[in-house]
Amino acid sequence: MSNLGFQSVYGILNRFPEVVCERAFLPDFEEQALLKKHNSPLVSYESQRPLKDFDLLAFSISFENDYLNVLKILSLAHIPLFKRERSKNHPLVAAGGIATWLNPEPLADYIDFFLIGEGESFIEEFIQAYLYLWEEKKEFFLEHLSQKVAGIYVPSGYQVIYNEDGTIKSFIPKKNLPFPIKKRQVQDLSLSSAHTQVFTPDTEFSSMFLIEIERGCPHGCRFCGAGYVYRPPRMRPLKEICQIIQQKLEFTSKIGLVGAAVNDYPQLFPLIKFILNQSGSFFLSSLRADKISSNLLEAMKQCHHKTITIAPETGSQRLRTVINKNLNEQQILQTASLIAQFGFRTLKLYFIIGLPTETQEDLEEIVILIKKIKKNMLNVQKGRFCPHIHLSVASFVPKPFTPFQWHPMETIENLKKKIRWLKSAFKRERGVTIAFDLPKWAYTQALLSRGDRRVGKILFLALDKGWQQAFKTSPINPDFFVLRQREKKEVLPWEIISHGLDKEFLYMEYKQALQAKPSPPCPMRNCNWCGVCRE
Repeated sequence: MSNLGFQSVYGILNRFPEVVCERAFLPDFEEQALLKKHNSPLVSYESQRPLKDFDLLAFSISFENDYLNVLKILSLAHIPLFKRERSKNHPLVAAGGIATWLNPEPLADYIDFFLIGEGESFIEEFIQAYLYLWEEKKEFFLEHLSQKVAGIYVPSGYQVIYNEDGTIKSFIPKKNLPFPIKKRQVQDLSLSSAHTQVFTPDTEFSSMFLIEIERGCPHGCRFCGAGYVYRPPRMRPLKEICQIIQQKLEFTSKIGLVGAAVNDYPQLFPLIKFILNQSGSFFLSSLRADKISSNLLEAMKQCHHKTITIAPETGSQRLRTVINKNLNEQQILQTASLIAQFGFRTLKLYFIIGLPTETQEDLEEIVILIKKIKKNMLNVQKGRFCPHIHLSVASFVPKPFTPFQWHPMETIENLKKKIRWLKSAFKRERGVTIAFDLPKWAYTQALLSRGDRRVGKILFLALDKGWQQAFKTSPINPDFFVLRQREKKEVLPWEIISHGLDKEFLYMEYKQALQAKPSPPCPMRNCNWCGVCRE
């Protein structure tokens, strides 16, 4: 509910006098069981109207593992899962969100059309076309919608041809449909409505006003999909942010500042001072370790922040160069010391295991780095408190439209071995806790992230049998999509979408990574480096 993309689109749609947009969510397990027991359909939040009675059902999807939840919602709503089985009496089913911009293909059999891009850039155009075309038959409606509105992807309008080895040979558009589908994007964030539209105490960010202050990231970490598909990075004007916050302070004093790396925002401190001068408090979504300053920590302490979170990603400098994480050990240690100097006891650190070229020595460097951080923090406080260092360790998942899109994911067994080793290494380290994601879920995410339309069949099996049984009974081998090294010239499933990124640029970055060579950050202005600004 707190997702700003979801809230932004909800707000925009409800501005149209011809449109009523209501919310619906996947219920918890107990409520799902009750709905099934009584054969009751899933209903909307506002009016309790069955979802099957609406004209359009639109999903906002940020994470690939939610693809299965799309099928669960359709099933609970008593709407046929496969689009070919739905009649004119059923709602059209659409989807958007960054997961679908990266790779919509696993959902191709279930979704009538995808909206590829940032909603503010074309929702109005889409609604006007929808209202103009809606009386046409479904196949004509979808065809004309795709032709009239750039960024609309109708999977049924494209045939996929495969090679004998199972790789994709080509996509063939039917009739005059566009290929590839170009993602829509807001050029000026002053036109964005990405801030809280609905205040409620019943969400993760209880009664907090969230506002996006920047979009995208200039640093070019090679594992991060968002860092590439949101190019070029854009900043929201300070004056406009302050005006919006001023209006919302009468509803809440808690302001959440949202961005890929909030302290990249060049006018962050004037913004924070404005909030504090208005007797408000601020909260930050993410921080770059090399840009944490004394002024920022003092302001965070004033707002009673308890935990500082940074992302070294790896323990070794070599591997940080591989992923193009422009951050060195000295910067990390200096930041840890500064955090301790201001009395923050809890430091949360994000790491990734299974990265390309990772070795046992790289894992050992994580342990060495944590011990150095702990020692630095203890030295600053001279034993007045013992810091609590919490490690959150995720398994690497290769993502579309990144330099690592060609690279295989590490096997579940190898990831489990690395997790066991790290658990053992930190077992007796006082003041250090560690949490891991489950490699089996990372594997599933990689399948949905890198799969083509055939993965939709595994998705269907998982709805009934669960993922493990689906993997065992599926005639399609999921390892083909997850564990296979891709060739440079291979047609990738997500190439039906264009983000303006030059494939040669991404492959060059991949080669740079394997040679442990860094690349400069995005200059955030017109250049010919990655291809986006040539579009």
